[in-house]
Amino acid sequence: MSTSLLLALSYEQPTSGERLAKEYGCTRAAIAKRINALRDAGVLIDAIAREGYRYGYPYCWWQDMLMQREMAVVAPRLAWHILPSVDSTNHWMREHLKSSATGLMHLAVSDFQRAGQGRRGRQWLSWPGRQMTVTMGLVSSSSPVAWVGVAIAVGVCIAQILNAQGWPVSLKWPNDLWLGGAKLGGILIEMDAMAEGPSHLIIGFGINEHVLSGERESLAREVAALSDAKQPYDRHVLLGQIAASLSTMLESFAETGLAPWHAAWRRFDVLHGCEVNFERNGQWRSGIAQGIDAQGALQIRQGDELVSCHSGEVSVCAI
Repeated sequence: MSTSLLLALSYEQPTSGERLAKEYGCTRAAIAKRINALRDAGVLIDAIAREGYRYGYPYCWWQDMLMQREMAVVAPRLAWHILPSVDSTNHWMREHLKSSATGLMHLAVSDFQRAGQGRRGRQWLSWPGRQMTVTMGLVSSSSPVAWVGVAIAVGVCIAQILNAQGWPVSLKWPNDLWLGGAKLGGILIEMDAMAEGPSHLIIGFGINEHVLSGERESLAREVAALSDAKQPYDRHVLLGQIAASLSTMLESFAETGLAPWHAAWRRFDVLHGCEVNFERNGQWRSGIAQGIDAQGALQIRQGDELVSCHSGEVSVCAI
């Protein structure tokens, strides 16, 4: 699939097939074929009779020049990469870190992710250009134990930035971003521990920017998007702010651990005090969510007992 047409199309006004054919040195039929391939990939493109092609959404594709401007604040401690198309930004990062220097952070984004995964290997749907699909990676000299609970800190960093920009985002343990009672995005942390040498920390997150009504109806759960708030924003600026916050956190987390992030988590914890169902050891139970412990495990009160639940062994849903 060719993505070269992406910057040639506009949301404001149609671009004729004749003009595109002349610009790209091909036939109008070839242009139509490329347009159809983009549509098949999920890009919203309208065909206006006798006028041409126009986007059905005001896309702002990831661009080198804009990314360079916003990432200047975190350079040189973070190297960024725009991937035209990728199966998974997390998978790409895993391979990339094999040749990275220790201590250098990396950030990868893509508007076209074909096979993203969420927690427990679930499929992660990515709508081209309508979702922030981001992975940060770090080769750390610290052992994996030093990074226990980092998903909590990642969630807090992202929630703080989004709240500061006007989105009242909360956090649903262990890794969901919530807006207006629906899932706005998710976080996936992966750690590759080397038998000898450093460990590789991989932080993937996705944030919905715009979801069509038909797409919402096809999903098993309610979802939210940044566009629901109907406030303007620049995705390059927003990502730059999130990257700066995460970079600062990652520089100190292996030394400080989760302790500095407990109070902030309580501010955003959507489950605290709620009755929840949770699955543990193949059995469903219920209790009252009571925040997190020192390692970031969810604490649930069952009568006089306080149970600590770790993300690898439970699924939680509010009753």
